[in-house]
Amino acid sequence: MKQIFEPVKLNHMELKNRLVRSATWEGIANLDGSVTEEAYEIYEELAKGGVGAIITGFTSVSLHDYYFDGMMRLCDDALIPQYRKLTELIHAEGIPAITQLALGGYYRETDGRYLRVEPDNMTTDEIRFVIRQFTEAAIRAEKAGFDGVQIHAAHFFFLSRFISPAVNHRSDEYGGSTENRARILLDIMDGIRKAAPGLHVTIKITCSDFTYGGLAEDECLSICRMLDEAGIDSIEISGNGTSVGGIKAHESGLQGRTAGRP
Repeated sequence: MKQIFEPVKLNHMELKNRLVRSATWEGIANLDGSVTEEAYEIYEELAKGGVGAIITGFTSVSLHDYYFDGMMRLCDDALIPQYRKLTELIHAEGIPAITQLALGGYYRETDGRYLRVEPDNMTTDEIRFVIRQFTEAAIRAEKAGFDGVQIHAAHFFFLSRFISPAVNHRSDEYGGSTENRARILLDIMDGIRKAAPGLHVTIKITCSDFTYGGLAEDECLSICRMLDEAGIDSIEISGNGTSVGGIKAHESGLQGRTAGRP
């Protein structure tokens, strides 16, 4: 068995050890998704800690994603220089940087308001628009110096809901069978591969929705096999939940606090 502190090569990335900092949601970005000084300080400290690779926090591919406050975003080319500064801070410690590309929810503009729309009620053009948003965000990530991107399909955010049989009841090419519900993930991955072939592409996926009629372990495994056959570089398995109660850094005992785990 390999040791945790041994180096490893993962496609386009070389890690000095096998510890990977999983993405979180810090909730400290500006409204437009730009990076704050506090975020730079957090990631510089993480990089200096000697982890093998860092996946930066929940980063929405859309300006009109209102699921959270304080989300980082890669929805505009004007943001690239700020994220290049972030990757340079991480790379200065010899650590690969991956950005987690996500969508909390899909919001449709109606009479000047943005209202969240579930997968069943989206048009095919809207689904393809989301796929383009992920692809274009990945292009920006590459220009900003990220070594890879993580497609976020866990924790019942948009993509997790889309692949769940408890939510997606479509009867077209993007619904019904496991293959059809997973098509959006494969299309996103294919779009990124073609547009930014130098990136490590990984995915975070829920092993189970932990809800009646939802995605279960066997179906998750089937989707992971599809992704593997299509050439995914790595997979992170999680569960359908974003927080664990009672965790507080530097203190012992249960504190009644939560630690975000997008």
